[in-house]
Amino acid sequence: MRFKITKTLIESWQYIFDCYEGGEEDAMNDFLHTLRREPQEPTEAMKNGTNFENLCYKMATTAGAQIDKQEENWLKGAAKISNIITGGQIQVPVSCDLSVAGRDFWLYGICDVVKAGTIYDVKFKNKGLGSADVYGNYLNCSQHSFYLRALPEAQTFIYLVSDGEDLYTETYTRKDAKPAEEYIMNFYAWLMTNPELLKIYDERWAVE
Repeated sequence: MRFKITKTLIESWQYIFDCYEGGEEDAMNDFLHTLRREPQEPTEAMKNGTNFENLCYKMATTAGAQIDKQEENWLKGAAKISNIITGGQIQVPVSCDLSVAGRDFWLYGICDVVKAGTIYDVKFKNKGLGSADVYGNYLNCSQHSFYLRALPEAQTFIYLVSDGEDLYTETYTRKDAKPAEEYIMNFYAWLMTNPELLKIYDERWAVE
């Protein structure tokens, strides 16, 4: 028996400890929704992120693509990203098997873009990059560790972060990435101290 593990699950768990002061209860509730694999209504910020990503893909793959009213506000930032990702493969599923602490895990994810040995991930910020402290935001993010582990031919992972106008990039190589097993070990060790949550994980995330 294998157990599925994703960056979304790990990030949701990490946020319990990294959330703003006073937000612990909401963070735990969000994690429980993720752990139970319950569908959640996307927030306005999530919708904006999805729409911005789709605009970048559209501009990268379709010459003369039609742009709607909302997208006009994001054209500058989307153009910068589309210039980088043009020619890449979009929405590439990746996975690998890992054994951690005597348990078999199936790491799964979807790369936004893969191009010439580099994985690109598009991020949208709802507030201007000038007012957001973004430098090093992704240092402890499991995403680049997971995806580089699952796609051996990729050597570099680059976050493309935009507010619709400016572009900020953060680059990680294999030597920069924390081992994927370390994230999984920490998560599993925490679950072991919470038997009820471990039971939910075992029931909802088991795969053949």
